[in-house]
Amino acid sequence: MRLEIVKRDGFCICGYAVETNAANNDADLSQLFAYFFSEDREKSLLDLTGGKKGYYGLSWYTAGHESYYYLLGIEVAADAQPPDGAILKVIPPAEFAVARFSAEDDIMKAWTEFFYAAIPAEGYAPDEGHGYYFEFYPEDVHANYELWTPVVRSNA
Repeated sequence: MRLEIVKRDGFCICGYAVETNAANNDADLSQLFAYFFSEDREKSLLDLTGGKKGYYGLSWYTAGHESYYYLLGIEVAADAQPPDGAILKVIPPAEFAVARFSAEDDIMKAWTEFFYAAIPAEGYAPDEGHGYYFEFYPEDVHANYELWTPVVRSNA
């Protein structure tokens, strides 16, 4: 796996979210994706100020890491007004570890290897204080994707 370290300014993602856990992840995300692509929800997001094509699967943990949120959305301007049922998340600037994968690569396996092997092998650790991790699908949610995790230099 080829890893890049990228400094990125803060940005905003607007979309629809679900709270889930490992046991319910597949079913919950399937429902979220079906909801997102029904009734022109994607178009309503693209019509927002600064709406850009490309899909984000943004994750953040709840207190205690018992569950997490997954937001499916797009990048928008900070002053975008979310449509009903959508939320806008502000992603702080950070240094990110980034890896690219083909559509055929199993995403759960990719996340595991990326997070627990590739990032530490490069002398970094996930920046848990930042708290946002995401998938980016430049073309289509069933196509090639990127994994992005905020990182800090490891003390190990």
